Amino acid sequence: MPTASKEMISKLDADASAADTALTKLKKYADDFKDRPSQPIIDKLLKQFAAIQPQIIKFKRDADRSPAILCDEGDYKKRRKELTKLIQIIDKTKKAVAKEIASAKKEITVKAVSASESELVISDKKMEQALKAVARGDRGRAGPKEAGIKEYNHIHIGGNARFNLLFQPQTKLVLGTIGFHIESTNSKQQKDRVKKVAGRTGSKITLVIGDDGIRKQ
Repeated sequence: MPTASKEMISKLDADASAADTALTKLKKYADDFKDRPSQPIIDKLLKQFAAIQPQIIKFKRDADRSPAILCDEGDYKKRRKELTKLIQIIDKTKKAVAKEIASAKKEITVKAVSASESELVISDKKMEQALKAVARGDRGRAGPKEAGIKEYNHIHIGGNARFNLLFQPQTKLVLGTIGFHIESTNSKQQKDRVKKVAGRTGSKITLVIGDDGIRKQ
C-alpha cells in the first residue's frame, strides 16, 4: 500500500498551520465586527477546517514517531486536495475582508430614533447624502416652530423641497421624513404629521452610511 513521504506530510502540516493562523485572524475580525458580508464565509471556513485538521495533526504526529508511521497516500491526497481548496478560499476571503476594512474607514454614522428606521434604512443615494449632511453638521433649514416640540431642522432630500429629513440640530439626532413641503401654510393634517415626526422620542438606533448603502448598526 503506497504511503505519503515524511516530506509530504511535513509540508501538509505546515500549510495547515498557516491556514489555522489565517483563520484565527479572520475569526477575530468576524467576532469584532458582526454582520459583515464576509462573516458567513468565515464561519463556513472554520467548520470545514475543523473537519480536516485533526487527521492532518495525526498524520504529522505518526510521521514523527520512531519508527515513523506514514499515512496512506490516498488519505494524504484527499486531505491535501481539501486543504488546497480551503487555502484558496481563505486567500480570497482575506482580500474581501481587506476591502471591508477599507470601506469601513469611509463609513459615517448618525443616531436616529427607532421609530424612523423604516423611513431611513432604504436603498436611496439621495437619502445617503442627506444623512451624511446631518452627520457632518449641516444645519439645514429651521422650523417652522411648533408649541411643545423641541427645536428641529430639515434638509431637502436630493434638493427636493417635497421630501424632507427632520433632525435635531444640536444633537444631530435624525427624527424621520416628511413627504411634503414644510411651511407655515401647511394644512392641519400636514402640521399634525410634522409634529408627530418632530416630536419623536424613545429608543435610538445607529445608522451606518457606507459604500454598501444605509444599514442599522
